[in-house]
Amino acid sequence: MKAWQRTIVVVTALGLCGAAVYLPVIPSGWVWDDVNLVQPSPALQDLSGLRRAVATDLYRQAAPRLEASPYWRPLALASFWLDTRVGTAPRALHVGNLVLHGLATALLGFVLLRRRSGGSSVAGPVLAATWWAFHPDNVETVAWISCRYELLCGVALLGLLALPWRAGMRRAALHGLLVLAGLLSKDGFGAMLIVVAAMDWAEHRAPASAAPRWIAIGVAVAAWWTARAALGLVGFDLPPLGVLPGVFLDAVRIYFVRAIVPPPLTVGHPYVPGGALGIAIGGAVVIALVAAAVWRRRLATPIAVFLAGLVPAAVAMAKFAQVPERYFYAPSIGLAVLVGDLVAGGLGSRRGLVRRTVPAVVGLAVLVGVLRIELRLPDWRSDAAIFAAALRVDPEDAEANLSLAVAAGRRGDWSSALGALAVAQRTEPRSGRIATALAWALLRSGDVAGGQRQAERATTMPPYQPDAWYYLAVARHQRGDHAGELAAIERLLELSPGYPRARGARAFAACEVGGGSRCSQAAQQAEATL
Repeated sequence: MKAWQRTIVVVTALGLCGAAVYLPVIPSGWVWDDVNLVQPSPALQDLSGLRRAVATDLYRQAAPRLEASPYWRPLALASFWLDTRVGTAPRALHVGNLVLHGLATALLGFVLLRRRSGGSSVAGPVLAATWWAFHPDNVETVAWISCRYELLCGVALLGLLALPWRAGMRRAALHGLLVLAGLLSKDGFGAMLIVVAAMDWAEHRAPASAAPRWIAIGVAVAAWWTARAALGLVGFDLPPLGVLPGVFLDAVRIYFVRAIVPPPLTVGHPYVPGGALGIAIGGAVVIALVAAAVWRRRLATPIAVFLAGLVPAAVAMAKFAQVPERYFYAPSIGLAVLVGDLVAGGLGSRRGLVRRTVPAVVGLAVLVGVLRIELRLPDWRSDAAIFAAALRVDPEDAEANLSLAVAAGRRGDWSSALGALAVAQRTEPRSGRIATALAWALLRSGDVAGGQRQAERATTMPPYQPDAWYYLAVARHQRGDHAGELAAIERLLELSPGYPRARGARAFAACEVGGGSRCSQAAQQAEATL
């Protein structure tokens, strides 16, 4: 068999295996944020629905009542639309995730095969690619429909790594299109420009030779930014820059350790800063990786993938105090390439112990990963299953308690809802979503004063909680504070002009405050806009 034929066979087999291990997830339903962001999305409808979806941010395309967010993910929404042309949601969307993960695994295998020395065994690339494809921390990304943008980013990144650089504008344009695809999948893909610079450095590319690709990438970034501006999307609210270096080093420590020793799989991973020791460990890992890249240039690219992939993760960690599994997907591609080099070095060692031990350890990690994936996938079949699994790992899990509380409230079981929400708020006292849910539950339970306190608390917390202003208006109305009610509704409409019933509520609040002609005028305005 010729070398190129063997490459096709190996890459195809890797892709099929990467997808096949996740087959049990196909019958699963809508889980967690799927219910809010994917199931109601107009992108699952006809072509006009897709156009409406991609013309705004991720939150408001699915729920116009929400406050505008900076997240614009048009390629992910377009992929949902494409899936539903050939199948029925949510099954077709799960199949789409499996296909993308299989494609990413195949591309990774191709990248690893290209890195091996001539005539060396394919065992190293195969073990490294399967280690990544079957890593337990990638379960959330593949099994959860709402993580589609992480999968697309992974494919775009691997496309950049797999597409050899050649001089000329045609190849440069392909690289630019891959960068644009990454940006249209997830805004944080911009950090991967560091990887392109590392590739140029690792391959000793002269500036004149690299210029066409950088021009194409600059055009791609400009096109993405111009499209955002044309759609009037809000900008990014970054955390204080002073905290980011420490959080980044914490991210390096956390995800590097997870690559070796995956934690119990669950939905909630609260970020607990590691303090001086955690930062020191993360700093030591960064120094070691950078030193390795300087010592051996070919390591610069995978090391840049790992470190650059954690830049958007660190920003999100600082904003939302979570270190979820899905942040592992793109950075771990760099680690997989390093594992491939490690196994290749072990197989080529003259020491028999090293030659046997290194591939055996990685092979054992692959088998353990497959086992943990198969044990984990049933937990993703429904909301009840995933949150029950989270509570088995940690009964104090805030996300699980919040979701179970909402389900209890919808059943009318307010006592259970309030109990679960109390646990959730004790775990994450700065969560606006939990405070908003508590306001809802307290108001429905008749505790107006408590509902008002929680609603006031929620209005000071991100992210995107127009509901908090609505519940604050309801509480103030029930307590007879009609001026405060009107002020809350006005603020609500600033955040979410399309919030259901808000304009009618403003008209009535204006009547209660002003009466007379003002009341009549407000009522007419409300009637015209409803």
